[in-house]
Amino acid sequence: MKSAKAWIATCFLFAASGAPAMAADWGGVKDIGGGVAVPVPAPVPVPTYDADSDWYVGLMLGGNISQSASTKNTNIDYLGDASPGYFAKDSSDLPMSPIFGLTFGRYLTPSLRAEVAIDYTPNYQITDDHKLGYFATNSAPKFGSPISIDTNEYSISRTDTVKLSRTTGLVNLIYDFNTGTRFTPYIGAGGGFSWRRLQRSYTETATCVGATNSIDGPYTPAGTCSGNAALPGNSSTNNGSTSKNQINLAAAVQAGVATNLTESIIWDNGWQMLWEGGAISSSAPSAAGENKIVYKDAILQQFRSGLRIKFD
Repeated sequence: MKSAKAWIATCFLFAASGAPAMAADWGGVKDIGGGVAVPVPAPVPVPTYDADSDWYVGLMLGGNISQSASTKNTNIDYLGDASPGYFAKDSSDLPMSPIFGLTFGRYLTPSLRAEVAIDYTPNYQITDDHKLGYFATNSAPKFGSPISIDTNEYSISRTDTVKLSRTTGLVNLIYDFNTGTRFTPYIGAGGGFSWRRLQRSYTETATCVGATNSIDGPYTPAGTCSGNAALPGNSSTNNGSTSKNQINLAAAVQAGVATNLTESIIWDNGWQMLWEGGAISSSAPSAAGENKIVYKDAILQQFRSGLRIKFD
C-alpha cells in the first residue's frame, strides 16, 4: 500500500511539472476551448537609413531650350539691319542645342542628396551664314621728315562661321520632398565651372577705297590708297580658322519630379537654369587690324530627363 501511494505521488509531480509546457503548446486556455486563434500583428519595422547603400549614378539627355546671351562683333555693319546684316545672333536667334549628362551622387539623409553633374553640349552655331559688310580704317606710321601717319579706308566683306561648345561641372545639393508615393518633387542649387570652346572659320575680302595722311591730307585722286607697305594693299583676302578655350565660373538652380520605377531605378525629369560668368571672344585678322566676336552674359534654360540607379 505504501508503495502504491508513493507511485501515485510521483506521477502527480510529473504531471504538475509538465502542465506549463502543455499549456504553451496549446496556445493558452482560449485555444483549449476550441475558439479560433486571434493573430497578433508583427511589429512594424522601424525605417533605417544605410548611407552605404544610397549612392547613385545617372545618365541624362536634354536640351538648351533658350538662352539669354549677348553676341557682339567689334566691326559695325554699314547696312544696319538690312541684308547682308549684322551677322552675330542675338538672344532670340540663338538655336536650341542638345545636352548629354552624367551624374554621380549620394543621399546624405533620406531627403537631402549631393551630386556631381557633368553636362556636355556639342558645337552649335552662334552666327548667321550671310556676309557681313562694313567700312573700316587702318593706320601706320609713314617714315620721313617729319614722320606722319597714313590711314587707309577699306570696304570689307567677310563671312564667319562661329560655333560654341560647352562642358559644365557642378556640385549640387538637392532636397527631395517625400510624398509617400512613387513621385518625389525636388529642388536644388549648385556651383562649379563652365569650359567653353569657340571655333571659328572666316573669309575676308578688303578693297582700299581711299587714304589720308596726317600732314598732307587726302591722297588724290579720290579712292587712291597710300601704298604704305605696313598696311594691307589695294585689295587683300584673308581666310583661315581660329579656336579659343576658356574656363569660367558657373552656377545653377534646379527643380523637377523623380518617379520610382523600381526600388533602385528612378526616372528623373527636371528643369535647370544655368548661369555662366565671364565673356569668351574669338579674334581673327582683318584689314581693319582685328575682328573680334564676343559671347557673354549667358543664362540658359535647360530641360533634362534620364535615369538614376541606386547601388550599394
